[in-house]
Amino acid sequence: MRTALVACSLLIATLAAAQGNQADANPTLFSDGSSGPNRGFGASGGGQVEPSAYRIERFTRLSLFVSASPLGLGEQISTNLSPHLDLRVLGDYISVNTYQFSQRDFRIRLNMGFVNMGASTDYYPFHKPFRLSAGYLFYNGDRLRAELKANQNAVFTINNIDWTSDNADPVHGTGRLTLGGSGFLLTAGYGRIVSRSEKHFSFPFEAGVAFINTPHATFDLRGQICSDQGINCQPAATYPGFADALAAQLVTWNKDVAPYHIYPVVEGGVAYTFSLPRRRF
Repeated sequence: MRTALVACSLLIATLAAAQGNQADANPTLFSDGSSGPNRGFGASGGGQVEPSAYRIERFTRLSLFVSASPLGLGEQISTNLSPHLDLRVLGDYISVNTYQFSQRDFRIRLNMGFVNMGASTDYYPFHKPFRLSAGYLFYNGDRLRAELKANQNAVFTINNIDWTSDNADPVHGTGRLTLGGSGFLLTAGYGRIVSRSEKHFSFPFEAGVAFINTPHATFDLRGQICSDQGINCQPAATYPGFADALAAQLVTWNKDVAPYHIYPVVEGGVAYTFSLPRRRF
């Protein structure tokens, strides 16, 4: 799988370099032979028409992109490498705490933490805003965490077995689902992140997948469990059969989340492009 991903990334880079070399053969920036318009960028947004202005020197555009995706709220910085290739550095972060809410026999407080960093190359095979992107997450600490406490007279099911919580020492604990791990990113999208026209604003969109570590769920329950009649209460860790039932339930849950090591990514946002002083390399 990783070999195929590396091959896809190299293919995108190779095609972009080939088209970039073709563009470099013509040193002019615009079809009229001039080095570019003097009026700078306009301030309108939306779609971009990219005719002769497409042949712009490398490192003459800088874009700031604010986005939202299942990886979190993102801030990205991009620049142009060639007429068909951009470089993007990305970072996502969000931490959300929910108020305590009730779900069946438990009160639950949920925390969602997403933090990751990576880089991507954006390849535009045509003189259109359609793009293919290949990247890599260098750091990924995404995870979900839940704190829970049983309500009075709670009866809950673990591994298809009903268990009764002790009202004097209710069952409580912490569950965690890790979605971390570095890995490749492959996406396709529409909309220029680094504008090639005179427009500052663009509204890029992309969808694809991130290849992360296999998600892993853990669950730790404490407190006391009683018999059906609410007597003979014992700590959850030593109550007959409960530890084995919890272990078996975790096996099932981990099988359910395992396919999400291919993590879906759907991202959209707004980008703003600046013009930088032109340099020749």
